[in-house]
Amino acid sequence: MTIPTSAPAFSLDDHHGRTHTYRFPRPLVTVLCFGDMVSAFQLASWIEPLYLKFRDQIDIVGIAAFRGVPDIFRELVRTSIEKLSPKEVLIDWDGEVSRAYGLTFGQCRVVVVAPDGTVVQAVNGTATPATFRRVTDSIAGAMPESTATRSASDANLA
Repeated sequence: MTIPTSAPAFSLDDHHGRTHTYRFPRPLVTVLCFGDMVSAFQLASWIEPLYLKFRDQIDIVGIAAFRGVPDIFRELVRTSIEKLSPKEVLIDWDGEVSRAYGLTFGQCRVVVVAPDGTVVQAVNGTATPATFRRVTDSIAGAMPESTATRSASDANLA
């Protein structure tokens, strides 16, 4: 599947029922982290390391693709997410957003979107050293100059 060159806008509710809308352009690089019931645990290899590397310089968005979950079980799913995740997780109940960004069953999908809405990178599956490097290089390359400069100075201090 090919990835779109421009990130489609979307609105999804988080597990607390609050609606989050993503339209581009946005001030920061946005990293969309998609997982379904099979691949959700693969996202741990991405989200924490990306957060530790970039902190508040990027917006990391977790999206659970739960297409086909009957209404009767949705509250149980929301409660389970709340117990497992300290951050809000957006829930794609019909799978339309996840499908638009190229999620395939059984593999997580990480999509890097530049502030102008250009999709600059997309990878599937658990992070490996090579895929993590590709993603972090594309994040750094897509950062607004003031943020990228700050990131470089922070690295020099370490």
